[in-house]
Amino acid sequence: MTPLQFSAIFTAGILSGALNALAGGGGFITLPALIWSGSLPILANTTGTVAVWPGAIAALYAYRRRLRRRDHPIGIYLAVVSSGSAAGAVLLLFTTNSFFMALLPWLLLFATLVFLFGRNLTAGVRAFREAGRIPPLVLYGLLFSIAVYGGYFGGGMGIMTLAVLTLIGMQDIHEMNALKSLLVVVISGVGVVAFILAGKVEWGRCIVMASGCILGGFGAGYFVQKIDPVWVRRIIALIAVSMTGYFFFRAYG
Repeated sequence: MTPLQFSAIFTAGILSGALNALAGGGGFITLPALIWSGSLPILANTTGTVAVWPGAIAALYAYRRRLRRRDHPIGIYLAVVSSGSAAGAVLLLFTTNSFFMALLPWLLLFATLVFLFGRNLTAGVRAFREAGRIPPLVLYGLLFSIAVYGGYFGGGMGIMTLAVLTLIGMQDIHEMNALKSLLVVVISGVGVVAFILAGKVEWGRCIVMASGCILGGFGAGYFVQKIDPVWVRRIIALIAVSMTGYFFFRAYG
């Protein structure tokens, strides 16, 4: 890495860690930064997944006491998402860089729409849930699908997971975030193991970005909480739309 690439990756890690701690959406920064630094698209995706995973573990640790009160079949949930994530990770490893680069703008567009309209999605799901009981197999199928997507790409995965937890019948947002954090850690963790075993991690870039993510997460926790969350979401939305437009132009322009 050149000094400029080093600085860009580290800064992207800081921003990603801060955004993930505040409102999510850090992936809109990490993936483009790694590609810009010279990583091939697949390696950028796998390396970024490994780099941000420690931050997800830290978020789970913060919610650890909330998980003790859960009466849902967490073991079944973990088995479902583990298998789904493994399928998504294997699918990614067998994807060519050219195909992934052509698909990336659409993945970013989907993640952007989920981020922008996630609250509407959750509200609609809650209204649907109140209309009747959802069969367990449908819930497991949704969790499996989200996990496949998470193992392959992952943008917007947290919001989609919250929507499914709403279908399960959960209402306490803190307990929902606790279970969501556990599922996200497992989904990402399965991918992390698969990518490491396959040798698809650029460790130099990964360590630099992970260091930035940790620093950004702590910084957000101590200094950035005074910022209005509305403005944080607006900034992330602007970044998401800009990155989606850029990669559409790069792939098809």
